[in-house]
Amino acid sequence: MAKYNLNTVNDDFDFVLIGIMCPNNQYQIISAINDVLKINLYLQSIEPFNLKDGKMFNFSLYGFKDEELGLEYNVIPNQSNFEKPNIHATNTNDLFAETNVDESVRLIKELPKTDYFIILKGEDLHNYQFKIIDKLKTVSDFLQVQSIAVEELVSKKNLMF
Repeated sequence: MAKYNLNTVNDDFDFVLIGIMCPNNQYQIISAINDVLKINLYLQSIEPFNLKDGKMFNFSLYGFKDEELGLEYNVIPNQSNFEKPNIHATNTNDLFAETNVDESVRLIKELPKTDYFIILKGEDLHNYQFKIIDKLKTVSDFLQVQSIAVEELVSKKNLMF
């Protein structure tokens, strides 16, 4: 069987990463981003990641492509969607056997206070990056909006989808 390795040198990251700190749910965040940026993000997919103890965690991926500006927007929460409990599990020796425990995990664990990421791809990224950040900072619910240096992240491979 062939083995493939992910090469994560700095040149591989052809996108800009913006972090948002906001305790609101993802639907409110998407609505606020749509309103302030005048775009129309939609749920593209549910991305599965194997991040903890061999368990699969799902992350909602929202996207929008602005053909006029040549920009592609992707928004993903830093915290996974809650998993459905396994109703077929029959471990009777478990202390919490009768309790449903919702479990989630962070996509980028070294940024625990960042709740959402905007991934920008396209032609003139760095020019639009600052304009987009300035617009996002006008949303009163967003406690913090910042540009993130992808190459410095330990978990940067989780952003490759």
